[in-house]
Amino acid sequence: MSKTLNQIVSQIQGFGTSHPQLKTVLFGEFAEKLDDQDIEYPAMFFDLTGGSVIEKQITYNMSIFILDRHLVETDGLEILSDTNLIMQDIIAELRNNVNDYEVSTTIPLVYVREYDPDFLAGVQADVTLTTDSLNNRCQIP
Repeated sequence: MSKTLNQIVSQIQGFGTSHPQLKTVLFGEFAEKLDDQDIEYPAMFFDLTGGSVIEKQITYNMSIFILDRHLVETDGLEILSDTNLIMQDIIAELRNNVNDYEVSTTIPLVYVREYDPDFLAGVQADVTLTTDSLNNRCQIP
């Protein structure tokens, strides 16, 4: 049975909250939240960037960010390396065979550095998830 968007988002949030290194996991637009005092780093942010319906499948495009504070005395390469390892763990969870969706074979990674409002560094992964579409008007809630 295919998962709903709510179920997929909840599952990805679970991957993040169960990761021993991540302290904050947020879904949705997060740019304004980066300087929020309640955010503890390293953090995972993710949001939908698009999607499509193809015959009896639905595709969700998501961007996932793993970010950490980059202090002046901290080596930026070390932050990028650590967040890259966390991202690999999240991708491994997404690719787990028990999920009811397929994950794109190639997942582009972009390494980011933000200097406003905080010194943040990390990695962004653009992921495509494909699952069966209900494609049945009787199944509409």
